[in-house]
Amino acid sequence: MHKNNINLIRRFRLAALGIVAALLLGACGGGGGSGASTSSPSGFGSSSTSSASSTSSSAASSSSASTPASSSSSSTSSASSSRISLYVTDPVVANCDTGQLKDSERTAVLDKLNEIRARHGLPAVTYNATDNSAAAQAALYMVANATLTTTPSVGGHCYTSDAARLAGSSDLVLGAPLSLGGNTQDIPSTQMIVSFLINAGPGTLGQRRLLLNPFLGSTTFGRVDGLSIDSSTPLVAGVLKVIGNDVADVSAMTNDFVAYPYGIYPNAEFSKTGYLSFSAIANKTDASANGAAQVSFSAATITVSTGGTFLSATNAAADYSGEGLPNSLQWKVSGLQSNVAYTVQISNVIVNGVTRQYTYSFTLQ
Repeated sequence: MHKNNINLIRRFRLAALGIVAALLLGACGGGGGSGASTSSPSGFGSSSTSSASSTSSSAASSSSASTPASSSSSSTSSASSSRISLYVTDPVVANCDTGQLKDSERTAVLDKLNEIRARHGLPAVTYNATDNSAAAQAALYMVANATLTTTPSVGGHCYTSDAARLAGSSDLVLGAPLSLGGNTQDIPSTQMIVSFLINAGPGTLGQRRLLLNPFLGSTTFGRVDGLSIDSSTPLVAGVLKVIGNDVADVSAMTNDFVAYPYGIYPNAEFSKTGYLSFSAIANKTDASANGAAQVSFSAATITVSTGGTFLSATNAAADYSGEGLPNSLQWKVSGLQSNVAYTVQISNVIVNGVTRQYTYSFTLQ
């Protein structure tokens, strides 16, 4: 079942057409700013997606959705009596009711995110329950309208201003069962986080970069399972807030770069046909001072080797948009294998006017 769940999320993230896909439009900025108030995972709530035109505003209150209270009836597809629901009260999309996600599901998401960040030498993030309701409303909008968007329309089903706000400041995913009669609650929320990390498909790797932003201070997660209003399609939407709660200082970090993959890395969280990536940290006390003015990959060279054998690095591209750290180098490598130690060397990177060379290793297991 776990393998099927992985395929489910990736399949719909890669869909070029249709109602099921995962999307992230790189958010502008990504610079510092004061972090929002945080709380322990109990009282978790919803979150949202990041957009090229994303904005942030005041956080919504309450750990439960502000839509009408729901009954225990489920809007998900044919849940069996033996299945343990992910919700205290299940969503009822037809009533624009987000339901109430269990705290344990949000705790699992936070733990997975921090597990991933620790693997990259990044500081842990805290949970901000302030936006629980808003994140759930953003996820509800995606399911109700069977669409994934960072800019919800006022005329859409179950629209709220909080849904729109969170949709513009989060990583978003929308999926459906692979098989007829499948249940979306079989998809772990943690696998949504992994899909953001892998960030399959072309683009600027905005989902991954926001997840691995050293300056990310806190997050919020929202999820809704249910039937879309017009097509009655069983869908699940996940929203992870990754913009607007940055910390101002990451001087305690040992590394001055973020690389993917890095160190001992699980196969389940990397695609051998996908992009590897690297970002330099030019300034640990000013997130905005890490862009094109401080870091240049214009003359950079990439070598990947193992035991004296060099592999070809292809499809190299640099990006300086404000998605997490505002500098990123990405490339592909053919022939990567599990249980083999690889060394990556990135040379001729200009950082604050100085030519730098970075060397690190990874092993897929």
